[in-house]
Amino acid sequence: MTLPQTNTTPFYLPTIDITPYRQDPTSAASKQLIHEIRTACTSTGFFILRGHGIAPSLQKSLFDASAKFFALPTATKLSIDMKKTPGFVGYDAMASQSYEADVLPDLKEGYFFGTEAPVDDPEEVRHLCRGRNVFPPTDVLSDKDFRVPLQEYYAAVRDLGWLVMDLVAATLPYGPDVFEGLKASNPNCPLRLLHYPPSPAEVGVGGKGRQLGSSAHTDFGAVTLLLQDGHAGLEVLDRATGEWVCVPPDKDTYVVNLGDMIRRLTGEVYQSSLHRVMNRNETDRYSVVLFVQGNLDFRLRRLDGKDGEGEEVPTVREHLRGRLTRSYKVAPGSKM
Repeated sequence: MTLPQTNTTPFYLPTIDITPYRQDPTSAASKQLIHEIRTACTSTGFFILRGHGIAPSLQKSLFDASAKFFALPTATKLSIDMKKTPGFVGYDAMASQSYEADVLPDLKEGYFFGTEAPVDDPEEVRHLCRGRNVFPPTDVLSDKDFRVPLQEYYAAVRDLGWLVMDLVAATLPYGPDVFEGLKASNPNCPLRLLHYPPSPAEVGVGGKGRQLGSSAHTDFGAVTLLLQDGHAGLEVLDRATGEWVCVPPDKDTYVVNLGDMIRRLTGEVYQSSLHRVMNRNETDRYSVVLFVQGNLDFRLRRLDGKDGEGEEVPTVREHLRGRLTRSYKVAPGSKM
């Protein structure tokens, strides 16, 4: 079955309230919002999501926890450096990543929280962003101030992430179970806390000194759910004009975008757009991101069955490892 093509030349970033779908997926209002999501998927691959059902108090508690974590001494944060922990979880040091070869490392720091796996399964804990999560010592940041709000928020936003995958499935002609293979085997859904300091004056200027909060990239996984604080910074490339479009922050919404896995699965009919972060504010910017990646052993075959003859089809794990290796410049053969 072939996906319908949608030609939309203007930059399309709709705000979509999914309340009707959460109440009755078969209603006329649900069918209309699914149509709007399909149009977004075939144009920018971005849309703004309202009616998500996650309590504002839960979001605030996570932002508070994030600010407390990033305010810790650097040495404390580096004690749980993700490059030293099994499963690629923990602290993501300042200026350790870049998606572009001709810019300085990104002016951001982060923290990865992964899918929990059985502690007695050594095979599980060596995978990407899963296994034993690591936390700062409780004498410097208590469980109630960090671990608890993190775990509570993660449970809620992970469910929302899979609901968004159901919405994307509803836009496709392959039935509601099209992503069941991705959902199998304790699927990967890492959460990332991010802190962007104010950008120095030369940020955004051409030349060797160019440094962004997050350099231009497409996301690696299936779908991404971004929660922004009140500070602008996210920009999406308008492919038609070559200009960067600011996505205004709104604490009541999530920015949803498709990743490269969905683009591949749909034969590039659905889009994964370049985006970046530039913190032009005078204060720190915080955001929280959920990456829905799925079953690491799932092979990323085109949904229409039109993979090239003899084409090597990567698993989710192989795809993610390749992208992470390039962005962190990790040496080939390293444990990741």
